[in-house]
Amino acid sequence: MAQRERWHSRTAFIMAAVGSAIGLGNVWRFPGVAFNNGGGAFFIPYFIALLTAGIPLMIVEYGLGSRFQGSAPKAYKRLGKNYEWIGWWTVLVGLGISFYYCVILAWSWQYCWECTKGIFDSTLPWETGKAGEYFAKDVLNRTPPPTDATAVDFGEFNFPAVIGLAATWIVIYFCIAKGAHRVGKVVMFTVPLPLIILVLLALRGLTLPGSMDGLAYYLAPDWGKLADPDTWIAAYGQVFFSLSVGWGILIAYASFRPRNSDVVNNAYMTSFANCGFSFLAGFAVFSTLGYLGVAMNQPIADLQTTSFGLAFTSYPTAVENFDMAVSLQALLGLGFFVMLLLLGIDSAFSIVEAVATAMKDKFGTKREVIVITLCATGFLMGLFFCWGSGLWFLDIVDKYLTDYGLTLVALVQCVLIAWVIPKSKFDALQRDVNERSEIRTGVMWRISLKIITPVVLSVIFVLAFLNLLEEGYGGYPRTSLILFGVIPAGLVFLLAFVLQTVKGRGEMDHEEPLE
Repeated sequence: MAQRERWHSRTAFIMAAVGSAIGLGNVWRFPGVAFNNGGGAFFIPYFIALLTAGIPLMIVEYGLGSRFQGSAPKAYKRLGKNYEWIGWWTVLVGLGISFYYCVILAWSWQYCWECTKGIFDSTLPWETGKAGEYFAKDVLNRTPPPTDATAVDFGEFNFPAVIGLAATWIVIYFCIAKGAHRVGKVVMFTVPLPLIILVLLALRGLTLPGSMDGLAYYLAPDWGKLADPDTWIAAYGQVFFSLSVGWGILIAYASFRPRNSDVVNNAYMTSFANCGFSFLAGFAVFSTLGYLGVAMNQPIADLQTTSFGLAFTSYPTAVENFDMAVSLQALLGLGFFVMLLLLGIDSAFSIVEAVATAMKDKFGTKREVIVITLCATGFLMGLFFCWGSGLWFLDIVDKYLTDYGLTLVALVQCVLIAWVIPKSKFDALQRDVNERSEIRTGVMWRISLKIITPVVLSVIFVLAFLNLLEEGYGGYPRTSLILFGVIPAGLVFLLAFVLQTVKGRGEMDHEEPLE
């Protein structure tokens, strides 16, 4: 049996895990979610969710990867021969997300290019105060949203996005083609640098007029929100979607550590690093939005505080309004979009790494062949989102794969570990984790996995699904939701079962079961 790849140090493993967890959502999702759910009061349900759901699930994934020295499909197969499909489901959902996630990074490449030119020629393409128009027309070539899936207006093909998409997948290939040792070196650069940039952006934001107004919006506690169930659902949802649990990434990463490696302490370090970055991002975002509100004489509540609107419209508009030379405005903009690129690429290559590790465990194919095949497939699939209608398709696919797919994956994973496998295996997993960890799990860990996490995930999934049935999503016709949302999600689920039935030539059957 071939010797398994290894991280060159525990630090490399932690940095890689932190890099996978910290992504675009930390910058453009967390601050807005906190703002809309009680400001400073939101941190109470957020940290409760982290301790009772996020960290317990992360401990499970680290424990499985370390114990079975394999990918998610391999680990779940060791829990029971009929559970391999769950592992494939986790990594395939992530792979589907990477197809459009890398297109978002392609847009960031275009902004980096424009900001770089702006440093030297003192011009920015959105100088006229129309950053939203620039994003819609020049970056996206955006068409009107679909009204009938049988007559979709695909619009024009966006060639700059194709160039950025190719650049993203090329970078991903070189980051992971040589395995964990190369990744360990890459993350030593790509994880600290965004943090440094974010600190500089936060410090700059705090010096701007109106910054304190922005921070007041971000941090002022609305204690009444704690009585709103939606606030708690938002907190748990944010934790699940920001820690990389349920993607198969952490299982693969933990498998590159020796079997006797610490589990629990690593989970706490990864989780709190992710939370700290999110909290700091709120300072950078809302100090800048406070300034933008003053500059444009608009209430902060009327500004776009999440998602694409924040990254590609609000922040460029704020940069353009900074009282400084255009070349310096471009430099600040470049720093912001370089940060987004580094955050996104870390997350993207960790997703692909989880799939590559699973394929290697199953089929025994050379890593370079697997990685180049996955990257080429990802590039070709991403072209679908490079049309003028790509943003609308991206929005629909993201809703089904992220909001529904990841939630359901995490729920199934939790129920399997806590309720379906024999109690002796659950006890053995906890014992195995505790024997190798500086911090031990106890009764609360079991209660979280058996009751708190599955109940919360079930509530989140049911409420979201009922809301979808009642109100639809985004005003899109049901035919579009079925064609671009239900069918891709269903195909991912079906492919997971197909891969379980395929006989491989790798090492997936050579590990002893958990006893």
